[in-house]
Amino acid sequence: MSKKLLLFLFFMGLVYLSWGQAEHNKTIKNPTFIGLSLDYAYILQHTSSLREIGDAYPTGISLDWSKLLLNKKAWEFCNCFPRLGVELSYWDFDKRDILGSGIIALGYAEPYFRTQKKTNLFFRLGLGGTYLTEPFDEQTNPLNNTYSTHLSLVIMAGIGINYQISNEWNLRMLAKYNHTSNGGINTPNKGINFPSLSIGVAKSLNPVSYPDYQKIESRQAPENKERISLTHFSGWSNAQVGDKDKFYVFGFTGHYSRWIGKRSALNAGTEIILDYSRRELIGSEGNSNSFVQAGALIGHEFWLGKVTFAQQLGVYYFNDYRINDDIYQRYFLSYSFTDKFEAGFGLKAHLNVADFFDLRVAYRL
Repeated sequence: MSKKLLLFLFFMGLVYLSWGQAEHNKTIKNPTFIGLSLDYAYILQHTSSLREIGDAYPTGISLDWSKLLLNKKAWEFCNCFPRLGVELSYWDFDKRDILGSGIIALGYAEPYFRTQKKTNLFFRLGLGGTYLTEPFDEQTNPLNNTYSTHLSLVIMAGIGINYQISNEWNLRMLAKYNHTSNGGINTPNKGINFPSLSIGVAKSLNPVSYPDYQKIESRQAPENKERISLTHFSGWSNAQVGDKDKFYVFGFTGHYSRWIGKRSALNAGTEIILDYSRRELIGSEGNSNSFVQAGALIGHEFWLGKVTFAQQLGVYYFNDYRINDDIYQRYFLSYSFTDKFEAGFGLKAHLNVADFFDLRVAYRL
């Protein structure tokens, strides 16, 4: 599909959106949105095999349907108004003869903040599946080490800005990170990691009026301004060692958080990481180094009701076998089921290269 055709479909979608005027005089509690967007991306060359392919700049077009939850219960969940929806998109991965193209279908959650202003901040988290057209084949497509099955999983995370043109029309810009993987059921499975910039429009089928349940200026301080948490995390590394490209990772984190105002808190802590791809690599080289890593963490958290979103900068203070920079990033999203227990998922990365995603459970002291 050419870029001209993508552009044509985009403008045809705008025409379709303009038809959604039914009952436009009526303001409803949980309005329905339809949206259309264009994406421009870059595929991260996180392995030597991808560097052989060269730079690739995928383009995509997406159509989505969503519900915006405006009730008090939704507000109390995250001190925000969440949109829940589904998205269908077509992607041209640029290197058509090697990487092909894909159709992605996913569900997403999108919490909105600053809704009393014309310009809103939102986050997006999505999970779904994709059909990919050109999987690895030893004879016909030996250069594609990113996927070897037609069907793969997709995860996506992003942050964006929404501008309310009117109480029905919205202009949106979203920066997001996309990742595909078949879960290791077949190799090679390096995955396609492609950060993208999305620009689009969203239209409510009814006028939207955001309730003002609680202004930020009058927000009460949390009852507990400090948190001390112990966390266990587990995941899978996509590192390749020999003919293996999936390794178990687990570890433990302890950190302290302190509320500083509005929705923000600062945190500091430490973590121990056991990445078995490092043990495999050390053994293959005949070395006796420890594969364990330990790092000091400092960062920021958004306290959004029962939801916490954190961003941390880490520095290794124990890293006996060095194959990465000593500075790395941590991101995690968690939900508090009780005052003591929370669970969620996280990401560890070195600059633009993702090391692993993890699932985590935490206990607050």
